[in-house]
Amino acid sequence: MGLFKLFRKDKKKNEQASSAEPVTPEVKKEEPVAQPPEAVAAEAPKTAPAAPEKAAEKAPEKTAEKTAAKPAAKKPTAAKPAAKAPAKSTSAGTTVPKKPTAAPAAMKTTAAPKASAAKPAASKAPAAVRTSSTPVRQVGRPFFVTTEEDIRIAFDEAIAAAEAEIAANGAKAVGKYEFNLEVDGYHFYLIANNGQVLFDSPSFTTLLGALNGIKTFKKTVANTEFAIKKDKYGRFRFILANKYYGENYSTKDQCLKCAESVKNFANNSRITRYKPDSESIAAFEAAKSTKRTPDSLNWEQIAKAEAAAVKMGKFEIAKEEDGEYSFYLLANNGQILYSSRYYASEVACRKGVESFKRAAYVGNFFVDRDKFGNYRYVLKNIGSAPSFIGESYDNKPQCEKVIDSVKNFIVTATIEVEGAETSEN
Repeated sequence: MGLFKLFRKDKKKNEQASSAEPVTPEVKKEEPVAQPPEAVAAEAPKTAPAAPEKAAEKAPEKTAEKTAAKPAAKKPTAAKPAAKAPAKSTSAGTTVPKKPTAAPAAMKTTAAPKASAAKPAASKAPAAVRTSSTPVRQVGRPFFVTTEEDIRIAFDEAIAAAEAEIAANGAKAVGKYEFNLEVDGYHFYLIANNGQVLFDSPSFTTLLGALNGIKTFKKTVANTEFAIKKDKYGRFRFILANKYYGENYSTKDQCLKCAESVKNFANNSRITRYKPDSESIAAFEAAKSTKRTPDSLNWEQIAKAEAAAVKMGKFEIAKEEDGEYSFYLLANNGQILYSSRYYASEVACRKGVESFKRAAYVGNFFVDRDKFGNYRYVLKNIGSAPSFIGESYDNKPQCEKVIDSVKNFIVTATIEVEGAETSEN
């Protein structure tokens, strides 16, 4: 009995031990299922990639803006930030749990912005390269600066055009245009086939200006009627467009013949090439550099001298046949020292007298000899106004004597209006 009881006790202990062993392993096997940390870690990949996707979407946009802004500033290194953006997104992707489904999703979200950020850099970077490789444009000289080559080409073209025009017109009598540099500037002359000077142009500051002036003159002759003017002293001259003045003629018939010759030869004349000599250039430059100015004079003293002077000579304002006005400076013996152009009104003519007097007081007189041997004085006007041109004389001493007379009589001359009863001091 005692042995039987011991056997029963041992059997119960073994049964308890065998029954207890399976329970413990089952609890241990259920522990992985019941542990919440592993479950959370397993579910985290489903929601965690959403945050990297947003971050990946925002980060490339900023980098794309930066890369787009840098090429606008023409910096070829602007594409470097685009290469850094994928590195950040991939580094963010490395924190994602090692599930095959989560890693490709992160790569897709970062790969798309990478391509979009790289496109603007690739399209604008070559533009910066093109601008940097473009050669620097050479700055041309100012339009008002001319060279001998410019003048040569201009004369070649003008000569060829004149020859073509003569051939097209079938002209039998052919004249010529010649040039000369005088103290007041460049002039062109229209000369008939017999050598008669038909027209002497106004002055031009450059030779090309005179050459181009021929074109304007020819158009004016072709499209404008000539006006024949007779002054109060019985002299005749033609005027064209109130701009081109012919010489004075003693008879109307002579003036009409000259005007008709101008019409015939203006568009049937060859152009003669011209280059001024050193003497003419020196005289022209001296006339420009030695000019006196109105500020150098005491105008109050001049007014007192005029008031105290014994009156001799006169400025005569005359109303011409066609209703226009002109003025003449006459010596006390009646010699014409200067005859003006035409003015539309008496008021304008009076202003012309004052302009002439002021210019004469300043005293920029020059004796000029044209290419045909005639002498005349040129009185530079104040500012950019046209010069006053005196009468023609056979010799230089005679011209210089007239200049002295002008200087004397502007102080003593009265101003008289033709038909008026009184004169003005």
